[in-house]
Amino acid sequence: MRLNMQSDTDVDDPLEMLFRAHYARLVRALTLVSGSREVAADAVQEAFVKAHLHWWRIKRYDDPMGWVRRVAINRLHDVHRRTVREDNAVARLVAQAHPGSTFSPIGNPGDDSAAVGGNGFADSQVRDLVADLPRQQRLAVTLFYVEELSVAEVAHAMSVSVGAVKFHLHQGRERLRAALPGGPGAGDET
Repeated sequence: MRLNMQSDTDVDDPLEMLFRAHYARLVRALTLVSGSREVAADAVQEAFVKAHLHWWRIKRYDDPMGWVRRVAINRLHDVHRRTVREDNAVARLVAQAHPGSTFSPIGNPGDDSAAVGGNGFADSQVRDLVADLPRQQRLAVTLFYVEELSVAEVAHAMSVSVGAVKFHLHQGRERLRAALPGGPGAGDET
């Protein structure tokens, strides 16, 4: 039995030719925009997957690659908006744990105030603390603070009662407060 394998030079599929001609260059360009090669590559890959799913329509466009590029850029915008929401949630969590802190939720580009709070606690450390929460608490905290859903919407998304969401949020905030430097229980062996 012989498999019919195509060599790189035998590519007849127009979408695959478009992919081979533009993928690497578009990833490089969007890496400069996003600051992350991984985020850029994910955005471009998702755009090409969508192009594949709708190729019957897109192939008729004057500029199919322009459509792919626009979809990839829109994906980058989505990632950026999600990151901003996450940074705001982290800022709120830090501010709740340290009410007198001068933590700025989102600084100007190049401003280090978004990277380190007035209390010297970095966003990445708070993200790590949230990641260490039990699953239900992590989900409740993330949906409430990052996605900015109401308690009722979180309850619906988690398929639990409103009371359970309030419990998970309370427990999650207490764990985060205790884990933050200077928080209640910090350094306690209890």
